[in-house]
Amino acid sequence: MKPVVKSLKRRKNQVKIIVVITPCQYASGKEREIVESLPEVDYVMGKNEYLKYVFFGFKPPGLCLNSPYKGAILFLGGDPIHPLLLSKRLGLPVFSYTHRPRYKRYFKRFMVLNDAMRKKFIEKGISPEKVVVVGDLVGDAVESLMPKREIYKLFCINPESLYISLFPGSRPYMVRYMSPFFLRVGELIKEEFPEAHFLLVLSPFVAREELTNLTEEKINKAFQAKPAILRKEDGQWELITESGLKVLVVEENRYEAMSISTMAITIPGTNTHELSLLGIPMIVATPLNRPEAIPFDGLAGLMGNIPLLGGFIKRWIVKIYSKKVKFFAIPNRWTKKNIVPEIRGIIQADDVAEEAIRLLRNPERLHWISRQLRESFPQKSSADKLAEIILND
Repeated sequence: MKPVVKSLKRRKNQVKIIVVITPCQYASGKEREIVESLPEVDYVMGKNEYLKYVFFGFKPPGLCLNSPYKGAILFLGGDPIHPLLLSKRLGLPVFSYTHRPRYKRYFKRFMVLNDAMRKKFIEKGISPEKVVVVGDLVGDAVESLMPKREIYKLFCINPESLYISLFPGSRPYMVRYMSPFFLRVGELIKEEFPEAHFLLVLSPFVAREELTNLTEEKINKAFQAKPAILRKEDGQWELITESGLKVLVVEENRYEAMSISTMAITIPGTNTHELSLLGIPMIVATPLNRPEAIPFDGLAGLMGNIPLLGGFIKRWIVKIYSKKVKFFAIPNRWTKKNIVPEIRGIIQADDVAEEAIRLLRNPERLHWISRQLRESFPQKSSADKLAEIILND
């Protein structure tokens, strides 16, 4: 969203940008606060305001719209039913930037990643004139980086050291479990590579306190790991494990932290996409130790919440899905190749650490992964093209 709103304002400063936060079971609650911090955004409609407006016509007090409405609705993620409901209320055309052609009759344009995706959309029955290739918006988000010497200075770290970044997720329930899990991975790697340093990159949607939210008893229901201590040292937050491993907590400049990493260890998700654009080798860990804690969309989500039976149903769904899906990491899924190592199933920190140590001992393999990622995910100015379509169509 960030590169899109910047590009829209740059091309037409008088345009009014309203961001609508729709219901989502993955939301952390900090979405509105983050969006309101963007200078290009004129108004943020929260979830409750959206529901009252779209179903009952109660316009939020701070929302100034002149009837008849003039503009467009742009869908950038979530459930596509929401922009269509808003379109019905406002009488405005809807544009979609998506990887899945749903509700194809109702969107004016589908803006997609590349020619291969455009071909798939057309094969699904969408008119060729409705499908436009704009490129990868995530590439626009990660391309503006400060020089590396400034990054090392920003984090007060030595440019000669080996840095491994850890990504425990963007949802609080995942961060609670994955943080101690990845810290244990870091301890094991440190035993083999004493010169290694670690950066834990915290999502802006997750509170810092979630890093140490669980007791050892609760953690051990899923993983063999122990909680760390969170403290502030010389103006920077860090986690300290039982063995004395110190891990810098990165809350801002996440892409800068990615860019100086020799390797990343992450769960599946957008992180794997962003790291690919920067050419950073990674190991993608998908622990299925507690499938009952995973939120699902649609009917699966409703069934998974049934008292007593919900946990069993979720475990069954996860087992079937894991067997069906070949790759979880975005670079592997999109290229249909095993570029980055994936570890999934009932796993412990030792499993991930062994793969990481193997990779760190093979610089040629690291270089090959980096090259493959850069070739598969070239950065382009996609937000500008999307903005042109929205403003001129």
